[in-house]
Amino acid sequence: MKIATYNIWNSETGMPERENQIIDEINALDSDVIVLQEVKDRMLSEKLLQCTNYKNYCFVPHEGKATEAANSGDEGLAVYSKYPIIYFKYIDYALIVIVKHMSNLILLVNVHLPWNSIMAKEECMINIIKEISTISSDYQFILGDFNCSETSSIHQYLLGNISLNGTEVKPYWTDLALVAEEFLGIKKEMTLDLTNNPRWKGKSITDISTRVDCIFIHDCFPKPYPTLKTFRYFGKEIDERSGMCASDHYGVFADLQMPYEELF
Repeated sequence: MKIATYNIWNSETGMPERENQIIDEINALDSDVIVLQEVKDRMLSEKLLQCTNYKNYCFVPHEGKATEAANSGDEGLAVYSKYPIIYFKYIDYALIVIVKHMSNLILLVNVHLPWNSIMAKEECMINIIKEISTISSDYQFILGDFNCSETSSIHQYLLGNISLNGTEVKPYWTDLALVAEEFLGIKKEMTLDLTNNPRWKGKSITDISTRVDCIFIHDCFPKPYPTLKTFRYFGKEIDERSGMCASDHYGVFADLQMPYEELF
């Protein structure tokens, strides 16, 4: 099962060429499920759907606290899937979906956490974990733009290293980038690349490049574990026409051998 996350940057910079770049990146992945952040509006979501190979999708504009973000407009979160989407629910900064894959229920949480408050991020993540703990599924993923580094309280909370506001994750989550680095020899890369991405290059001396876009999988014991087959970062090419990468973030892609797939 191939899954991916991509913040496609809600900006008119580099458009309309950059829109075609985004479509090309999505099509080149051929991912079974891809979650998108910063989708400008429903019209763009439907256009992307028409230009890609997905029959099942869900788009939800941000609501509640997330609408307080500057320039949010009708921006929202989208999930495109080759498999049926049988459930979806939006909570602040997150879109929860369940896709049905070979009779197994795969829960995915598409997140785009607030960028300017670690307390707000912590509150969001606690609410997400609480919400999905009530939902029955076979395997669970949290993926998207976490707007924080791997040293943050958010990452450490998901890894099971710390508690937040008297809560903890049980059991822990695993960052697939760390699995790819240890077992596949694929080095971690900065998805918010202030050095090479034209959107950021040379514009900031008060920040540094960060790996903010991630895919986490929930420990599934006693169910058998999936195997990570390959892992990569995408969207790094600069287009001559736009002078930009497809987005100001790089996407993250993972190909997993699910245990039940081995039976077919």
